[in-house]
This record gives sequence, structure tokens and C-alpha cells, in this order.
Amino acid sequence: MANLVIDNVKKRYGETEILKGINISIKTGEFLILVGPSGCGKSTLMNSIAGLEDVSEGRILIADKDVTYTSPKDRDIAMVFQSYALYPNMTVEQNISFGLEMRKVPKEERDVEVQRVAELLQISHLLDRKPAQLSGGQRQRVAMGRALARRPQLYLFDEPLSNLDAKLRVEMRTEIKKLHKKLGTTIVYVTHDQIEAMTLADRIAVMKDGQVQQLGTPQEIYDNPANLFVAGFMGSPAMNFIPANVVEQDGTPMLELATSTTVALPFPKPESLKDYVGKTVLLGLRPEMITEPQPHKEGQPFVTTTDIEVEVTEPMGADTMILTRVNDAEINCRSNPMYPAAAGSVIKMMFDTSKAVVFDQESGKRLDV
Repeated sequence: MANLVIDNVKKRYGETEILKGINISIKTGEFLILVGPSGCGKSTLMNSIAGLEDVSEGRILIADKDVTYTSPKDRDIAMVFQSYALYPNMTVEQNISFGLEMRKVPKEERDVEVQRVAELLQISHLLDRKPAQLSGGQRQRVAMGRALARRPQLYLFDEPLSNLDAKLRVEMRTEIKKLHKKLGTTIVYVTHDQIEAMTLADRIAVMKDGQVQQLGTPQEIYDNPANLFVAGFMGSPAMNFIPANVVEQDGTPMLELATSTTVALPFPKPESLKDYVGKTVLLGLRPEMITEPQPHKEGQPFVTTTDIEVEVTEPMGADTMILTRVNDAEINCRSNPMYPAAAGSVIKMMFDTSKAVVFDQESGKRLDV
């Protein structure tokens, strides 16, 4: 296990800059996830860490050793790919032990290591099978087993679950989390799936256009997104963005919304809105902060109950998503499935702005920081 330092790393192809000065420091045993849309540079960064691509500028250090220009085989890393990359003519046992064999590890030690990894991943009963006889989830376990058998300083996972169906992805997420907790390994993990990022990571680096938009814990990024992009990318359903007029009541800036009636919502940091009185800002509010009236929240300082008109309901079992329109923006609200909310009806909903954020409409810059 080792720490990892990515120091001002840039990557260019001709005149096109793919990575624009990435700075990330990862502690020993930390699980870091690189997340972002396709083309944001996360896989290029991963390949640069692995040594599969040369960087144009900057440094990469593993265990405090500069490996920027070191070949992949000398970096002491193991990589798990999206495509499994198993040898079809080899058994599971042979696939797991192949890397050890190439490093001339004695057969007795290889056998012990294969058994250890197989028990860890619960694939001992599959050791004599070939990849064609395995399910997708089993193949991914074998691919992980091959990486684990090497006991490297650093593990790199490049979208390892994207080929699995939804149920298997959830199961494998749990397995990877258990594995990390048990082994305490240092992991860098690339995904475009923000749910994967939220559930697995110790810290998340949200990337866009070759830059890290925000680096923090899942809760920090969810509750305090640095900008409009991060706020919209992280969370499912996504954060609501509502154009809101900033009005003043008794000298305090408030956020005015037009639902079935006009209502002014209080904001936790009103001083950040002083320069925007008479202008429109984007109010960011998570769906779970717009709910049916909840008695235990009544009278709290940032809670306001108002009428909304229901456009569509989406029952999801544990809760129901209610779609409505506020200030010409379609928004999602999360309610108890027992709360009556028929399409076309006008119902009471509670807006809790205690965790609301606000953004400049033009720049997307967050105002309340």
C-alpha cells in the first residue's frame, strides 16, 4: 500500500490539452473515485497514473517515489479493466496466478496466494472453470482476484462494473466496499456513475473538461457543491435548479417563488444575496428538501409550506417523486407514498431551505460560499 501524489499533471495531444493541471493527493489506504461525464479526462488521468500514457507536464509520485517516467511494470500497480481482460484458454486458477508466474514466484507460494484470493472473493468453487463458463459478475471477480494476488502498492479500477446489469452492479459495489474495508488497500477508481462514486468513495474528484471541479468526501460534494456543474452532476434525482427573484423583506434578502401562490423563502446566508436584490439567481434544492408537510419541522426557521400543482407522480416504492413547475422550471419533490398527490391536484408541500445553495445564472458560480 502507498500514497499517491498527482502534481500539476497536464496532458496534451498536439494543441489539444486533455488534462489541465491536475493536483490530487491520496493517503495510504484511501479510496478515491474520479467521476465525470465522458470525455472529461478521467481515463486519461488513470492511464497516466498507470504509465500507459506519458504526461506532458507535472509529476506522479507513488509511495513518495517519482514514477513520472517509470515504465508501467516498475510502478508496482495492478489495474482492473472494464473488459475483464481474462485469458480465455486458461482456467480461473491459471488466470489469477499468471502474473505471479511471470514474476517467477515459486509454485507453492502461487498456490497459497490463489487460495487466499479465491476465498476472499468467494470463487474457490470456480477455480477449474474457464472464463466462457462464468457469468459477468464471476468474471469481474476473477479479474479482481488477478489484481489482488499481486499485492501491489496501488490498485487502479477503470469502470470495472459498467458491463454488468443493474442488480449485479449493486452487488459488486458492496463486494468492492467490503474488500477495501477488509484489506485497507489504496484504490483509484474511475466511473461515470455518480451513485457508484457516492457509495464507494472516501473522497471524490469530480472532473469536467480536463479539470478537477471539486475534491471532497461524498457528503461534502453532495451538501456543498462548488459550482453548478458539480451540483447538477452529483445526486439522483439531480438537484433542482429554480430561477428565483431576490426580494427584500424587513431588510433581509429572500428568494421569491411562484407556485400556486407567490411565496418568499428564507435563506441561511442572506448576506450572499445582498448584491442580487431585484435580480434572478438559481436556487439549488435537493428533491428530499421538498416534501409533504412534516409536523416535526413545523416552525423551523428555514421551512415554508406552500401550495403546488402536481403535474406527474412517479411511485418508487419507498417514496414517490412528484413533478411540479415552479418559476417555469420543472422540479422534483420527494414524498411519502401514502401522501395523496394526484396529477392535476393542488397540494401542500414543505420547502426546507436549510441546505439550499444559490448560483449566478450566467457564470454558474456558487454565491453562498
